[in-house]
Amino acid sequence: MTQETFPDAMKIFQDPAKQVSAHYMVASADGYIGQFVREKDVAWHAGNKDYNNRSIGIEHEGWVDDPKWFTDEMYASSAALTAAVCDRYGIPKNRDHIIGHVEVPGTDHTDPGPLWDWDRYMRLVNGGSRVHRRA
Repeated sequence: MTQETFPDAMKIFQDPAKQVSAHYMVASADGYIGQFVREKDVAWHAGNKDYNNRSIGIEHEGWVDDPKWFTDEMYASSAALTAAVCDRYGIPKNRDHIIGHVEVPGTDHTDPGPLWDWDRYMRLVNGGSRVHRRA
């Protein structure tokens, strides 16, 4: 979770002085996906240089301690994006390979937080949902 609204997090990602970015961010209200860094490039999202160098960062609009941000649209859209990334790179669709920032060794991140429903998310990732993006 960005601990910010989508527009505010977008401004932060676009400010080089902040030294933080993500490949993608998913909006809470409608599941809109914004891409901020090309997948072939490194994004600074995981709080660990090694993980940044070998992962695709997907951030989610909202706050870790406020479940109203965890909408059906966000779960579905994010899971579809994750499934598509896994399919593109041959990444197994399991919790050993799909982790939250809180699970990255040496990080100070807490997202997606204890209220994120990993069981639901992984069911969606493995269901092959389609990715929807606004133009």
